Amino acid sequence: MRKKLALLFVLMLFCVHSAAAGEGRTFNGSFTPNTNGRKLLSLIVSFTKPEAVELRLDQEPDADGSVRNLHCLVTGAFIGGCRVEKLAIEAAFVEFNPPSGWDPSAEKPLVVRKTLRTNFEAIVLEKDINRALMEYTGKDWTGISVDLKPGKINARGRYHVKSPSLTILAEVRSGLDLREGKEIWLKDVFLKINHEDQTPVIREELQKIQPIASLRNFPFPVTLGVLSIDDRQMRIATRTAPRPFEGIVYRYVRGS
Repeated sequence: MRKKLALLFVLMLFCVHSAAAGEGRTFNGSFTPNTNGRKLLSLIVSFTKPEAVELRLDQEPDADGSVRNLHCLVTGAFIGGCRVEKLAIEAAFVEFNPPSGWDPSAEKPLVVRKTLRTNFEAIVLEKDINRALMEYTGKDWTGISVDLKPGKINARGRYHVKSPSLTILAEVRSGLDLREGKEIWLKDVFLKINHEDQTPVIREELQKIQPIASLRNFPFPVTLGVLSIDDRQMRIATRTAPRPFEGIVYRYVRGS
C-alpha cells in the first residue's frame, strides 16, 4: 500500500511539473503573444528570422518596458542576408520603450533607452559567409569565396570587365582589428590582381570601406573585447561572455 501511495505521489508531481512546463512557453512557427515577455520574443523572431530562440527573463517586462535581467540566445539568425550561427546577449537593468509601442511595423519597434551592463557574443561560420556571397554574386563578380585561417581572412573572386572584355582574378589576404570596442577594420591587407602584388595601389581604396563592420548603431550598448578567427568560424564578443540564469524561459523553434 505504501509503495502504491509513493508511486501515486511521484506521478502527481510529474503531472504538476508537466503542466508547468507546458504553459505556452515553447512556440513553433507563428504565434500570438499575450504577455510582455512573449511580445518581446515575438519581436526578436521578427527581427532575426531565426531557427531557434531562447529568451530568459527574471520577470515580465513591466508597462514601462523595464526588466532587471535578460538573456537571449538566438541560433541560426539571418542578419544582413547572412546566417549567424550564434547570437547571445545578456543585459541587466534594461529600460525599453513601453510594450504598447512594440510594433514590428513601426520605424523603431524596440528601443533600448538604458542598460547597466551588456554582454554579447556572435559566431559566424565560414560556410554561411560563402553561402551568402554566392547568393549575392552579381554579373560583374563571380566565384567569390572566403577561406578562414587562424587570425586571417583569405578571399578570392573573378571580376568581369566589359570594356575591354576581360576577367580579373582578385585575391585578398587580411587580418582583422577591433577599434574602440565598436568597429572591425581590415589590417595588414595583401592584394593580388591576376597574381601580381597590388597592395600599394589598393590601400587607399580600402580605406574608403573601413570599418567593414560596426556595432555603433546596435540597440544594446556593446564594447567588444574578443575577435577570433579559426579554420571554421569567426567569433566576436565582449570580454565577459553572456551566461543564462534561472527565470522565466520562453522558447521558439521555427516551424517546418
